Amino acid sequence: MSKKQMARQHPRRKGNPDLRRKTNQPGVEIPEITKELFELLEPTMFTPLKYLQGTHEKMMRDRVLNLPVMVALVLSIVYRQIAGISEAVRLLEEEGLLWVASLKVSKQAVSKRMMNVPAEIFAILLKEVLEKAAEKGKKLQVGEKWEKIREKFSAVWIADG
Repeated sequence: MSKKQMARQHPRRKGNPDLRRKTNQPGVEIPEITKELFELLEPTMFTPLKYLQGTHEKMMRDRVLNLPVMVALVLSIVYRQIAGISEAVRLLEEEGLLWVASLKVSKQAVSKRMMNVPAEIFAILLKEVLEKAAEKGKKLQVGEKWEKIREKFSAVWIADG
């Protein structure tokens, strides 16, 4: 049997897809989710955090990569599954991210700023967002059929498939 005949009988395998290099494309902004993020994280709520006393007070002064920009950047990286800082900087420059208009910054500046932004600020923001989300959930109107279920259960999970 010749090599050509063997090749026809056994097609070449392309390898394990789990081991291939992944090409990440950032997800598109979904208007409904973006609107929800705007309601939970208003840029005006960052102002008091800027004046936190302590060791980080110099780092929170007004600058191009201020707290609202950094929060929009981090949130976009997570929400849109952006592969890395380079891609996030490109998107920030071309499209803008969430409430931040297009802004030209270097990858090095963003990287350095990410290292200097205190984690406590993100913890405070998360706490405030969770409180807002809980209040919003309490105000949610449900149909008459669901009232009895709502009294007994804190959440209802629906699965399809």
